Amino acid sequence: MGLEEYQRKRRFSETPEPKGAPGAVAGHPKFVVQEHHARNVHWDLRLEMEGVLRSWAIPKGPSLDPAEKRLAVHVEDHPVEYGEFEGIIPPGNYGAGTVMLWDRGTYACVEGDPAEAFRRGKLTLVMLGEKLRGEFHFVQTKRNNGRDWLLFKGKDQFATSDYDPAGTRSVKSGRTIEEIAADKDARWTSSEPAPPESTPADPFPEPFRPMLAQSSEKPFSREGWFFEIKWDGVRALGFVRRRGAARDVAVYSRTGHRLNAQFPEIVETLAALDRDSVVLDGEIFAPDDRGKPDFVRLQQRLHLGQEADVREAAERIAVFYAVFDCLYLDGRDLRPLPFRERRRALEGLALPPGMLRSDAVEGDGKTLFQAALQHGLEGIIAKRSTSAYRPGIRSADWQKIKVRRTLDAVVAGMTRGKGHRQGTFGALVLGQYDPATGALVHIGQTGGGLRDDDLRLLRERLEPLVTTTCPFAIPPTTLQPATWVKPEVVVEVEYLEFTPDGVLRAPVFKGVRDDVRASEVHWRAHASARNGDDPALPASSGPKSGGPVPAPAPAPPRRHSPRGAEVAFTNLDKVFFPELGLTKGDVIAYYRRIAPYILPHLKDRPLTLRRWPNGIDGEDFFQKDVDDAPAFARTERVWSSDGKRDLHLVICNDETTLLWLAQLGCIEMHAWFSRIAPVPGRRKDRPATTFAGSEDAIERSTLNYPDVVVFDIDPFLFPEGTGPTKRHGEYDPDYTRKGFEAARKAVLTLGKALDDLGLRAFLKTSGKTGLHVFIPIVRQYTYGQTHAFAKTMTTWLAGQHPEMLTTAWSVRDRVGKVFLDYNQNLRGKTLASVYSLRPVAQATVSVPVTWEEVRAGFDPLQWTIATVFDRLERVGELWGELLDAAQGLDVKPR
Repeated sequence: MGLEEYQRKRRFSETPEPKGAPGAVAGHPKFVVQEHHARNVHWDLRLEMEGVLRSWAIPKGPSLDPAEKRLAVHVEDHPVEYGEFEGIIPPGNYGAGTVMLWDRGTYACVEGDPAEAFRRGKLTLVMLGEKLRGEFHFVQTKRNNGRDWLLFKGKDQFATSDYDPAGTRSVKSGRTIEEIAADKDARWTSSEPAPPESTPADPFPEPFRPMLAQSSEKPFSREGWFFEIKWDGVRALGFVRRRGAARDVAVYSRTGHRLNAQFPEIVETLAALDRDSVVLDGEIFAPDDRGKPDFVRLQQRLHLGQEADVREAAERIAVFYAVFDCLYLDGRDLRPLPFRERRRALEGLALPPGMLRSDAVEGDGKTLFQAALQHGLEGIIAKRSTSAYRPGIRSADWQKIKVRRTLDAVVAGMTRGKGHRQGTFGALVLGQYDPATGALVHIGQTGGGLRDDDLRLLRERLEPLVTTTCPFAIPPTTLQPATWVKPEVVVEVEYLEFTPDGVLRAPVFKGVRDDVRASEVHWRAHASARNGDDPALPASSGPKSGGPVPAPAPAPPRRHSPRGAEVAFTNLDKVFFPELGLTKGDVIAYYRRIAPYILPHLKDRPLTLRRWPNGIDGEDFFQKDVDDAPAFARTERVWSSDGKRDLHLVICNDETTLLWLAQLGCIEMHAWFSRIAPVPGRRKDRPATTFAGSEDAIERSTLNYPDVVVFDIDPFLFPEGTGPTKRHGEYDPDYTRKGFEAARKAVLTLGKALDDLGLRAFLKTSGKTGLHVFIPIVRQYTYGQTHAFAKTMTTWLAGQHPEMLTTAWSVRDRVGKVFLDYNQNLRGKTLASVYSLRPVAQATVSVPVTWEEVRAGFDPLQWTIATVFDRLERVGELWGELLDAAQGLDVKPR
C-alpha cells in the first residue's frame, strides 16, 4: 500500500506525527500496539513488513482468550517511525485525540515471509512483546471488501480468560492515557507560539542519562575525594522547571524511562522546591522499619500499572529521594563544574519533606565503609572532588565499593530447563573476557534469583542470539545440556566467593545490565575473593517476631564448624541442585544461616529423615531409625506401630544437629506434629514422657497429642498435555500458575470456614505447588480426634464445592481439582517444615505467608535459597506467634 494514503490524510505542519519514509526491515520485524482515544477508543496493531508498519484498528483491543475473536480493520500503512509515537494529535487533524504506546516487541511469522502471508490472508504470529506474548492467529474475511480481519489468541501458556486491555500504562513512558492527555508538553501545533522558556537561549537541558561509577574492590581514604553512602534504590534524575504560574516536574530513570506515575509523591516533593529551575541527581529508595533502604520493598512499586494500585502501594510503602548532585540551577548548567562546586550548590538548597541530602565525607572512605558495613547498607561511592559531570559516561572519577560481592558477567549460553522451567531455561552460562587474550573465560552458571518474568524475558532476548558455536575458548562442562548464544547480553550477579578453580560459588541473578557492553566485562584473577579478603556482613542476632530482621552472613561451612569440629563435613563440592549449580556446601550454608528461624519449629519433635546423598537428581530414601547418631545428636526411643518395635528418632534442638542432618543429605526437614516435651500442668492423667516398649506406651505419651491440626492443599491441575507421573515415589504435578491459583482459592474457602468457627490459622507455602494450613491447638486432643476434625472439615468443604475440591485418595480421581489432604493428621506423618528447602530445580523454600498475601496472589516459587533472607528482612518471622497461639477445638459456629 505504501505511505501515500497516510501522508495524504495528514497536515504535518499541524500534527506531531512523523511524516516518515519506507525503510528496511530489521532481522526480527517489530510490532507495536497503540491505544488511541479518538472519536472512538480503539487499539492500533502495526506489524513491520516491507519497510512500513502494516496497520489494523481493533475496536475492542487484543484479547488473550483463545475463545474470543476480535475484529481488526485494515487501515493505511504507517511509517516505521510511527512505532515510537505517543502524544496528542491536535483537534481538526485526522485521528485527533490521545495516543499511548500500549505494547511493543518483535514477532515471527510461522508461514515464513509475513508480507506473502498477508497477501494470502492468513498469518500465524509468534509475538514477543511486553503484554502480547505467544501465538496469535490473524485471518482475513470477505467482509468490508476484505478489510475486516479476525485476531485471536493461540492456546499456549500465555493464554488467559481474565484480561482487559484498558486501564494499563504506556510501555514507553509508564503513563496512563489520562496522564498523557493532561500533559501540556505532549500537545503541539505549529500555530501555537512556543513559551519563552523553550527558546534556544534557554539552557534548561533535555533529559539525559546519569553519570556512572566504575567498580572498586576495596575501600580507600584519599585527599581530593568525597565519599557518600550508596543507596539501594533506583537512580533518578529530577527535572523541575517553572512555566509561568505552573511548574513542570519530570523524574527519569537511568535508562530514560519516566517515573512520574510510579512515584507521584516524589513529583510533589520536587514541585515544592523553592527554585525556578533545577535538575537533581539522586536515588529513590524505600526504607524498612529501621530506616535502612530495602530494595525488595521498592520493587513492589516499580511495575504497578493502575493508578489505584499506585495509591494503595504508596500508603503501605513510603519512598524518599536521596539527592547527591545538583546539575542545573536557575538558568545555569552546573555539569561542567567540579564536583566540589556542585556539592556547594546542593547544600544551598532548602529541601522539602520527602527529600534528603546525601551526606558527603571528605577524605575518609574507610571509616564510612565500615559504617555502611555495620548498618547493613549496600556500600559507598567515591567521587573525585575535581570531576565534572559526564552524562551517560562510566568514569574512573567515580568509584563504587559494595559491601556485598557482585560482578558483571556475559551470558554465553542457557542450560535446559526442567519442571516449571521446561519452557524457558534452567540456568545462564556465564563468562568474562580475558583482557590479555580476548578469550571468553567460563566463570560458572546461575539460575538463582530468576523470577518467572526474568526467565521469559531473558529467553525472548537470547533466542535470536542462539548459535551452534561455543563462545568459550575452552568449552565448559555444564550440569545440564547447554544451548550456546552469541555473547552480547550482560547480567549482574551476586555471589559468595570464587572457588579455587575460578568458578562462582552460589551466584544469584540480580538483573540485566543494558548499560554495559559485553566487550567491557573483563576477567581477572579473583585471589582476594578466594582468600576471603572481602568484607562479610554482620552475623544475625536471631529472629524478631513480626518485624524486620538483620540479614546474616553467608559464611561458607568449610571455614567454620559449629562447636569446634563436632560435625565432619565431607563432599562439600558435590552438586545437589544441578540447574543452579548449588552444592552440598551451599545447602549446609543455608541451614546454618536459617537455623535461628527453623529450629523453634523443629524443637522437641521427632524427625523423619529424607536423604538425597547425590542431590535432587539422584535416588532418595526415608530413614526413621537412626541408631548410629553421633554423641551430640539427641535421639529418643519411640514405639513404631508399623514395625512393632522401638525406633531411634532424631530430635533436632540445636544448630549442630541441624548441620549434621544437612551433611547427611537431608535437603528438607520433616518433623512430627507432636512433641516429646511434657504437657504443662499437674493433672494426674496428663500424658507421659516415655514413648518406648509398647503401643500402649506411645498411646499414653505426649507424642500422641499433637499441637497443630494441618491441612495440605495440593492442586492436581497438570501442565497442558501431561498427567500424573510418579517421581521419587510421589505424583506431584509440576507447578503451573493455573494450579496454584486453584490452590489459593481453595485455601481462602477453607480459611473462611475456619474463621466462621472462630479458629485462627497460619499459612505457609509448600515450596512446590501447594499451600499448608496450620491450626495451633492445646495439647489435649489425640491424633484420632484431630484426624476426625480435619476429615469432617475437608469432606464438608468438598461436598460444598465438588467442582473444585476433592478428598479422593486415588490420584486419578483428583485430576483437575484441588486435593484437601486430611490424612497428614496421623501420628508419625510429616510435612516439610517451615523454612525447609525443597528438592526441586529452583531450590525453593517453604515460607510463612499472610492471609492478605494469599488474597492478593503471589508466585510461590519466588522464595528460594537465594531470596528467602530478603523476605525475612522485610517481613520478619510471620510464624513467631504460632507456638503461643494454642486454641481449643470445642468450637461452636458463630
